Amino acid sequence: MPFYFFAWIAAFSYGLVAIIVKLTSKYSVKNPWLFNFLFQLFVLLIICPIALANGATFAKHWDSLIIASVFFALFGIFYYLAMSKIDVSVFSPLFNFRAIISVLLASLFLEESLKPTQIPLIVFIFISGLFVSIDEHFSLKSFFKPGIFFALASVFSLALNNLFIKKAIMENSYWQLTLWQYLIAQTILLLTIPKFYKDIKKIKLKQIGSILILALVFVVGELAGNKAYADNVGISSIIISLPVSMLLAFAFSIFAPKLLEKHAFKVYAIRFTAAAIMIISALKLST
Repeated sequence: MPFYFFAWIAAFSYGLVAIIVKLTSKYSVKNPWLFNFLFQLFVLLIICPIALANGATFAKHWDSLIIASVFFALFGIFYYLAMSKIDVSVFSPLFNFRAIISVLLASLFLEESLKPTQIPLIVFIFISGLFVSIDEHFSLKSFFKPGIFFALASVFSLALNNLFIKKAIMENSYWQLTLWQYLIAQTILLLTIPKFYKDIKKIKLKQIGSILILALVFVVGELAGNKAYADNVGISSIIISLPVSMLLAFAFSIFAPKLLEKHAFKVYAIRFTAAAIMIISALKLST
């Protein structure tokens, strides 16, 4: 099958993950610490046999792998804290800040010079990011909330994770990285047990089932995305970067307004315009 088929599968999988995370955190497992721990655990249980079947063994080099795993664990924590506090249609476009962070990190750690043409793109992404969080009050103060901080912290953690992943893959195989990153990250998440141990007894089989389905959808997205990137990075990146979760959230606001989120059409018009500017700028910044 062509690479773009897998890219679209990845895009829709990631979009569904965001929607399911929001719905589950809103109606089912409201403790984000417990939600994150169980989700990462189920992903690990699914990924582990796949990685072993693809030849994953004991890692050869650990420094970059451990650092990447720490930031991967932090990404998960901040991601679910953010999703419990802000709209999907706000969070999705904020991932475009990763392009800014990646360029700045490359400039600091990889000694890649910042080009003059990149500076306006950084400004466009930042200003658009302010408007993507607009609500009915039409105040830029909506950007300066804890949920936005958690979202940006998750994006920052993901960018650092990706930075160290590049080196870790050079030192180890892809499947070694995948296996040990999830194992180390899950070990780190054991430290969060005090945040949710009282809620463990309240968890029901139905809730576990919903998180397991979420983990399966996520793994499908990961595998499809990797397959697409293996054949074509440029077009695959464009497809996977599309704000599918934002489009789904907008659809929910029309057909099931009480279920997920609901705002005036002009609010979504501003958010989508800002998101489009961010996506175009981020793609140009990354090339």
